[in-house]
Amino acid sequence: MMCYAYNVGENFPKQFDGLSDEELAVKAAGDSAAAAELIARVLPPIRALAHSIEPSLSEDLLQEGLMAALAAIGRYDPERGKALTFFVQCAKNRMLSEVARIAPISGAEGEETLETIPAEEEAPNARLEALYAAIGSCLTGLERGAVSLYLAGLGYREIAAELGISEKSVDNAMQRARRKLREKFEAGQKL
Repeated sequence: MMCYAYNVGENFPKQFDGLSDEELAVKAAGDSAAAAELIARVLPPIRALAHSIEPSLSEDLLQEGLMAALAAIGRYDPERGKALTFFVQCAKNRMLSEVARIAPISGAEGEETLETIPAEEEAPNARLEALYAAIGSCLTGLERGAVSLYLAGLGYREIAAELGISEKSVDNAMQRARRKLREKFEAGQKL
């Protein structure tokens, strides 16, 4: 499993300017800075897609989509098509799965309403850096482990087997992690 921690320098955005999305995706498999730049490039379409799928869940879906895109970095094959299309499709699949998973909950009376996505574009690399920092600082060991394995592409069943816990415990840990991350960003930082 690859760790996607990185340091952002003043020249970071210019470091990969000359690379196409496809070249960047190949480089991202072994370079966390390239992975962060790739995620920054696919963030706008994933954000728009999350909002179009279910506006009331757009922030949760955005997180799911970003985790799916991160998890898919090592699986990209440039001979099979455009990188942007691949990563957005991976994000879309994960978001639709999440909507289907929580469908019985939606429409329930007293459902929490999430804020909509702001129209202005924020600095994507700063948001990713803040997300990685939040994962490291506000999640428990179990939650970090579950999120890390999820980002590595494992499903809840595989995560449960790897951690030696039930699928329900994995689901609970992921829900707590999402809630904590959402609360952290609503308290002053935005994802």
